[in-house]
Amino acid sequence: MKTLKIAFVVGVFPAISETFIVNQIGTLKEKGCNVKILCTREVNGNPVANRLISKYKLLESTTKFTANELLNKNKGFLNKIMILLKSLGAKGFLPLLKSFKYLTWANIDRVNKQFFKVYFKYYFNINRFDVVHVHFADNAVHLLEQLKRFDGKIVVTFHGYDAHNYPSSYFKGLQNLKHIYYTVNTEYTRQKVLSLGFSKEKIHVLPVGLNTIFFKPESIRVLTSPFIVLFVGRFIELKAPILAIKIIERVINKIGNNIVLYMVGDGEEYEVCKDYIEQNDLINQIFLLGSKSQEEVKNLMNEAHLFLFPGIIDSKGCCEGQGLVIQEAQAMELPVLISDVGGMKEGMIEEKTGYAIKTGNLEAFVERIMFLINNSDKRKEMGARGREFVLKNYDSTIISHKFFKCIY
Repeated sequence: MKTLKIAFVVGVFPAISETFIVNQIGTLKEKGCNVKILCTREVNGNPVANRLISKYKLLESTTKFTANELLNKNKGFLNKIMILLKSLGAKGFLPLLKSFKYLTWANIDRVNKQFFKVYFKYYFNINRFDVVHVHFADNAVHLLEQLKRFDGKIVVTFHGYDAHNYPSSYFKGLQNLKHIYYTVNTEYTRQKVLSLGFSKEKIHVLPVGLNTIFFKPESIRVLTSPFIVLFVGRFIELKAPILAIKIIERVINKIGNNIVLYMVGDGEEYEVCKDYIEQNDLINQIFLLGSKSQEEVKNLMNEAHLFLFPGIIDSKGCCEGQGLVIQEAQAMELPVLISDVGGMKEGMIEEKTGYAIKTGNLEAFVERIMFLINNSDKRKEMGARGREFVLKNYDSTIISHKFFKCIY
């Protein structure tokens, strides 16, 4: 099998809320692929700790991808000649050569800018990539001129917000490309993308996967006091962290202080949650832990008894497309208690690995928590079934095999 050279396009890398991207790149590296990471916005100079970033030296393969950045990194006439030689036989050779046509000392800066504007447009061809994989479809729209000129395979992955936040007209240029495939994380997201006018023949449902060797319980979970509930996610409206707090508040009102909620994450609703906890005297039962590394999240999952994620449809009409953390929790043998919106319920088995509750029905969430507190055997059974489900459907090895079928 040919070793593939893949351009992996993201907005920011690495991003704490997108560890699935690091995991996917790690899997591609393990398959022997030559991966170059291109950031349309910025390279994160203070990345969250992730063992794969250091293991594969991913930051050394990462660059900001703009015409100005290419110019800044390749200053000097010799570098331009090297790029020109590299482009021999590629589609961008003649346009690059033409940029020298009016070169004089008086307009050398203008020629420089024109040269790297052309290099930016033909970058994927000149650097002989086999595949360009763009995460988040709005990034693909921003790079439409580059993708139009690329001769290899293009894969664009929708994750949810990109399918919610833009009209179909925004993606018209992308839809007209011939040599392109789209991946979506759930059937729910697939239906959203179809409603935008994309061809169903080009859309593949390909969930985001995880490393089930890493996400594996390290010890037998026993009933300890207090009962530990865990929430992990950005503190934004659609993930509903404030609802998680209100649900646990109701449980506390019923059973007293023998329950705690650990909340991992940060975001625009953090202060709202913090104020609510303080104003309602919940500081001894509900703990805001801030952002945590993948290793720290795993350790918290290993200690918890239940995973809670009561996401909603937010005021913009957006909701969770998949919610990879739900699969991570199941891989750690945690029962999951989620809401029934978006694609979340596709990533668990109702009444077998957890419960999907009608969104906003706080009392139903409370009832299920009470039931699971009082039924340790059911929690254990659900945990075991959850891990089995994730191993069969979300393990990175299985997902990468499906991805390779798309690009070969």
